Amino acid sequence: MFSTQDEWNTGYAEGSRYRRLSDSERSLLAAHAPAPAGGRALDVGCGVGELAAHLAVLGYTVDAVDWSEAALADAGTHHGEAARWLRLDVESDDWASLADGYDLITLRFVAPFLTCRDRTLHALGHRLRPGGALVVITPLAADTPAERRGIALDEDELTALQARWSTSERHNTEGLAFLILRGPGTDEAPLQGSPPASGAQSSLPDTGSLGAAGSTSSRRHDFHLPGRHYGQVESGRKTIEVRVRTPTTAAVEVGDTVVFHNQDSGRELDIIVKRVTPYASFEELLSAEDPARIDPDGLREDLLTGLRTGCPAAEASPGPLAFEFDHRPAQTGRPMPMTPTEYAQTVPHHTVYGCLYVRDAYDRPVQLRSVYGSRLWQFPGGNLDTLGEDPLQTARREAVEETGLELGLDTPRLLLTHFLHAGPRAPLNKVGLIFDGGRLSADQLRRIRLDPVEHDMWAVHDLAHWRELMAPRGFVRLDAVERARLGEGPAYLITHT
Repeated sequence: MFSTQDEWNTGYAEGSRYRRLSDSERSLLAAHAPAPAGGRALDVGCGVGELAAHLAVLGYTVDAVDWSEAALADAGTHHGEAARWLRLDVESDDWASLADGYDLITLRFVAPFLTCRDRTLHALGHRLRPGGALVVITPLAADTPAERRGIALDEDELTALQARWSTSERHNTEGLAFLILRGPGTDEAPLQGSPPASGAQSSLPDTGSLGAAGSTSSRRHDFHLPGRHYGQVESGRKTIEVRVRTPTTAAVEVGDTVVFHNQDSGRELDIIVKRVTPYASFEELLSAEDPARIDPDGLREDLLTGLRTGCPAAEASPGPLAFEFDHRPAQTGRPMPMTPTEYAQTVPHHTVYGCLYVRDAYDRPVQLRSVYGSRLWQFPGGNLDTLGEDPLQTARREAVEETGLELGLDTPRLLLTHFLHAGPRAPLNKVGLIFDGGRLSADQLRRIRLDPVEHDMWAVHDLAHWRELMAPRGFVRLDAVERARLGEGPAYLITHT
């Protein structure tokens, strides 16, 4: 529908699509969409089920749909029978499993990913009971980093979306737009028992031209390419395809899907058409387009001959077309072979630590002596054992607990990534990130207050003296960090327990 399985996993991990439901969102739902007696709700793109479960708490009988089996499995595990969990792509699957009418339909962090947004929302609107509301919750483009613009809607898109409804109400909260839409327009007929049509998929044409497509903006066309040109597309170097203009190729529009088929191997890949430009002749086309984007491995002087040879019908046609594309995927990806939880059980587990490398005013290393085990000398820091922390946050927190000093408050430079193989004394591999904690003044050194539960001594020495005091394995790490700080050594260290 609106995301590949890989994107779902990434979005879940980064919190981009599954940001926790906020108190302000809960308040808006309670104020503007209270559950009537016998109320039914549909949560589209329910993900791991937090919103659907909350709608059940509000008093709705809830249907919750998502195309991801992994998401629905997590939803069922965490929220049980709070909703009827249904695997459904609302843009391509049959809607027979849905109820005939709902008092509330919600789409949280879903609308930007819909291929046919207006048509899909219009069809959903006709599943509303009288007085029902469709609620769209989406990030605002103005508050979203440019590299993640695709997860948000801008003001023009929001305005266009609201214009298709009889009444609309908007609230902004914590970088989100919260739209309450009622009364879908009547310019399109509602769809009964099925999702918006996505257009007929063309059969593979024998002539190598674009296939015919359906009638909506989410249409598919197929190109056959020789192995050499397919390899250029596959490697990201060829981004313009030239074809003879015919009734079928002229039907291709910006935003359509094109699937390239390798004539030699049968492999295929999909792209989205970014631009369609007609020309009167190949000469005119080559004077306007970059030849390196049409045939990266050919000579410009040979390209005209090659195009004419490859398109013998050009002389009888109105002229060629240039189809520009980029590297965005056009089709939904394959389902992952297992859920994220299942996958986690198949890979080696690791622990992570974060430390700060601090020195005195003369750049002599400062270390703390552990009260445990071999009484190792250590940097301020520790294992990543607090939920939600990253290694730098752990290093800062541990430094306060172990020394009483707030260290590394700016954005310190990462000096060393340390991989420690598992062994008899450590059952799991360990990854460490050691940051430059800077120099400590004489006053800061005087204010060090050790936590006796972890350390009983701190000291400042030059490297030669530390070599005498420390176990060889520990000094290897200290020496590597110092050399990395000076730009004299690698920033990656592997050791064994």
